[in-house]
Amino acid sequence: MFPGRYCLMSLKLPLGLVLTTALLLAGNTAWAQSQPEPPAATYAVPAPAAVQRLYRAADPVSSLLYNGPEYVNYAMRYAARAGHQFFLTPELRPGNVFYYQQSFAGLQLRYDVVLDQVVLEQPTSPLTLRLVNEKLDRFTIADHSFERLQADSTAGGLPATGYYEVLAEGPVRLLARRTKRKQERVEGRIVTVEFILTDRLYASKAGRSYSVNSKSAVLKLLADREPEVRAFMRERKLKLLKNQFEKVALVLVNYYNQLPPR
Repeated sequence: MFPGRYCLMSLKLPLGLVLTTALLLAGNTAWAQSQPEPPAATYAVPAPAAVQRLYRAADPVSSLLYNGPEYVNYAMRYAARAGHQFFLTPELRPGNVFYYQQSFAGLQLRYDVVLDQVVLEQPTSPLTLRLVNEKLDRFTIADHSFERLQADSTAGGLPATGYYEVLAEGPVRLLARRTKRKQERVEGRIVTVEFILTDRLYASKAGRSYSVNSKSAVLKLLADREPEVRAFMRERKLKLLKNQFEKVALVLVNYYNQLPPR
């Protein structure tokens, strides 16, 4: 009927199948045409400072804190031990450090007062690390604040470069040097060790440092306000006795620091 063309009748297909196929093709074409073109992908290249911030946010401590030398617990080689080498307790205590000119909080620390070393727990490894003293300016452990100070060559000044606990701030700064020494004993073939605590008090006033480990040294340090200090001691019944020397010295220094200037 129509030369060169095919019609539905010439294909001899069922009319229902032909109509169904035509409807499906029309529907697919309409759906494809209705879909929006996907937006072109855009990529923003962050600035170097932003990259550094992202890196620090992802892992702010490991690059500095966890690259120090390993700490080996030397006390474990002794068959028997009396005491331990750490400040307060041998257990980890919460603390903060100012290390490589950056502050890091929420750490677990120990402070070895024999070696004057701050020890850091590695969170993803059984290894324990020690922080580099020259890069650690100050730290806190269990609410005790320590600062690295240089030895003072003046008579009675700070005897050694190292960490000193800051007990009081003000016109008089009261410091404590926390140390322990090892005393080994050989009994037959067994070597035992005892850790003996030695605390020493120092004070800084008007740019100079002083040893204050006796009653006379404390009163000399506060001599410019001696009448008020002695009256305060009588009122509070304070005595600089050996078993409470540090506690009373701290009370006196705090009292002195809050006195109004003359």
